[in-house]
Amino acid sequence: MKFKQGQEFTYERSFTKEDVKGFIDLAHYTGRHHEEENQDGEVMIQGLLTATLPTSLGGQYDLLVYQMHYNLTKPVYTGDHIVCQIRVDQAEEKRGRVYYKLGFSCKNQKDQEVLSGYLKAIELNFD
Repeated sequence: MKFKQGQEFTYERSFTKEDVKGFIDLAHYTGRHHEEENQDGEVMIQGLLTATLPTSLGGQYDLLVYQMHYNLTKPVYTGDHIVCQIRVDQAEEKRGRVYYKLGFSCKNQKDQEVLSGYLKAIELNFD
């Protein structure tokens, strides 16, 4: 078992206009609000792009996420700095596999929550 219940992780990043454009090209996820600048020269980040932050743990530690529940509570714009706190809410072994439920809360530089929810994942073992 890689993680214990109660363990916490932090991921943070700021998204750029190039990130938004790359996501548009990759996912064909368009919309004027993702392509045109607002009065402050910022572009709204796609919700699914913001939602990649809490899945970073899975990529780093070989977890296979099989369920995602997201609450997108506030828009994120280019230039916003997002800090995502992830905690292990459940960790259990059954049928020879390790299962996790990971809760998360992501906040912007103003300490406003922009995303919350949970992921369920299986620990992959390549040994």
